[in-house]
Amino acid sequence: MIIQQLNEQLAALKELLLLLNDEQYTKKICFLNNASIGAHTRHIIELIQCLTNGYSRGTVDYINRDRNLLIEQNRSIALNELSVISMLIMQPDKYMELLTENMNENQSIHLNTSFYREIEYNKEHTIHHLALIRVALREMNLPIVNESFGVAHATLKYISKQQILQS
Repeated sequence: MIIQQLNEQLAALKELLLLLNDEQYTKKICFLNNASIGAHTRHIIELIQCLTNGYSRGTVDYINRDRNLLIEQNRSIALNELSVISMLIMQPDKYMELLTENMNENQSIHLNTSFYREIEYNKEHTIHHLALIRVALREMNLPIVNESFGVAHATLKYISKQQILQS
């Protein structure tokens, strides 16, 4: 279920990228500290790549990830990478280790996690960045893919429940 929810978010992003032109994709957005839709797309992709790349060895490392600027500069590359990660996340759950930093001691810490727990993290992380992309779309006066774009599943359920209670 959570993999399906993440794939739905990735599909919504792919749909948006198909609607944008290259200039819109790379335009620096004032309200996003001059980040572009491409930069947010790259960030989403790269964190999921950290998870899928670490699956076979059982370790997730979000800190020491590659930053492939071609993803944020080229929609075709981004679309391809979205398709690839959509397939790679279709894995069974398993225990993993999450590599993180101890800022006070400049050393790594290994935390217990699981593949599905990290899918859940990436799902929420993706929704957060889609919400930021929604801000970019508004700044550029572009139509939003749909009303749920960049809105958390829990928020959508809450809104739906409130609407039922009010009717």
